Amino acid sequence: MGAAPVIAEYSASVIVLRPGEEGLEVLMVERINRGFFGGLVVFPGGKVDTIDGSDLARRVVSSEHDDHEFRSAALRELAEETGLAATRSGVVAAPQERDERLFRSLMGAGLTLAGDSLVLVSRWVTPEMAPRRFDTFFYILATAMTPQVRLDDRELVNHAWVTPTEALRRYEADEWRMILPTLAHLRWLQRRNSIEDALASAEGADGRTLIEPRRLEDGSIVPVHMPADLG
Repeated sequence: MGAAPVIAEYSASVIVLRPGEEGLEVLMVERINRGFFGGLVVFPGGKVDTIDGSDLARRVVSSEHDDHEFRSAALRELAEETGLAATRSGVVAAPQERDERLFRSLMGAGLTLAGDSLVLVSRWVTPEMAPRRFDTFFYILATAMTPQVRLDDRELVNHAWVTPTEALRRYEADEWRMILPTLAHLRWLQRRNSIEDALASAEGADGRTLIEPRRLEDGSIVPVHMPADLG
């Protein structure tokens, strides 16, 4: 008998979109070259931690959705990694804190993270044969303006606001290393005409519809479709 599949860790990612001269732009970050995702260019995000299910998170992250813990993790990681706090008043500079201290600093400043500003676009689960697995909710956050990005240099080394087409060009040119979920979302965004189109296309996605890529005997990946892009 084969070994049982590794249990997937819950995580969340934020696809931050803003208008640009050539259409919508997306925030990409490059992870420090160590660990499981070392050197990859990804969307901001990370694991769902205990703090995201706490009473404190319920007070600091406003959301009426059932996936509150994932929304909390998404906005917390965005604030920690990039210094961008998505509040009810818009995206502002986040306190330079992490975890519980971040939430308490926000609360002390009278700021509430706007969990309902996130639009769920998909949920991905790492294939069963992988040595480490993640169950990840991907959200869109649309914003007209942001403060300057402030990277957490313990986790990230670079960032860029780029069109989906430019991000994919850098991947094809071997300038950026990316993995399938990132590429799939960029390709999906590339087919959107505007931020409004992206938000409208994502409407109706739910956390029950999983995307779990499968590998064939020859090593190739079975093509996958975004739930918001079927049909």
